[in-house]
Amino acid sequence: MGMVKYEAVIFDLFGTLVKNFKRQEYDQVNAKMAELLNIPFSEFWNLVAETGHGYYLGHYQLFEDNLEEICKRWGEKSDTDRINQAAQHHYEFVRGVIVPSKEVLDSLENMKKQGLRIGLITNCGAAVPILWEQSPLGRLIDIAVFSCEEHVMKPDIAIYQATALRLNVQPEACIYVGDGSYNELTNAAAAGMFPILKRTELDDVYDNQRPEVENWSGLAIDEISELMDIVNELEA
Repeated sequence: MGMVKYEAVIFDLFGTLVKNFKRQEYDQVNAKMAELLNIPFSEFWNLVAETGHGYYLGHYQLFEDNLEEICKRWGEKSDTDRINQAAQHHYEFVRGVIVPSKEVLDSLENMKKQGLRIGLITNCGAAVPILWEQSPLGRLIDIAVFSCEEHVMKPDIAIYQATALRLNVQPEACIYVGDGSYNELTNAAAAGMFPILKRTELDDVYDNQRPEVENWSGLAIDEISELMDIVNELEA
């Protein structure tokens, strides 16, 4: 297995470098937004799910535009003030979630000291790139690739290839680390990268059915701090 010189580690964001979107927590945000927009919660939730794919693919430049589309589909005349107020709940939630632990930050610092390039691929809507520079991750990650800016989502192989290209490394010289949502590990491997599963709690996430994770037989870690030793072992 050795002899490959790894030059970059590419990470998933939610459930890997930062905590997952907890369903229980984010549904409280959904409830506040639904109330502000005069849409019953269950209907609002369904419309969020219905338009979510488009939001992640960058069909809406801002989260406010996504909410406007939800109002339109519900048949409620959109009120700009209420939409802006509702959107703030979403931005506030995302701002809180994209803060990593000290252990993650220290691990990334260590990898950079060892000369590794650090990349990120995340399926996300506009709120993440808008708030990215406020996260301590903004200064540590060399190349961050957001699905809403690429108009491509994982597990499309094109998003892995684009990230390697921007990091100026071959996919074969990249390790990909993720919590296994969207079959991301299988397709990271198909793109030529070495995949590692980051184990995470799946009891309160929106996509708790993850066949890739259940059937995973590759390398897995519980903490990002375990990664540097693995890189050294793989190269030994």
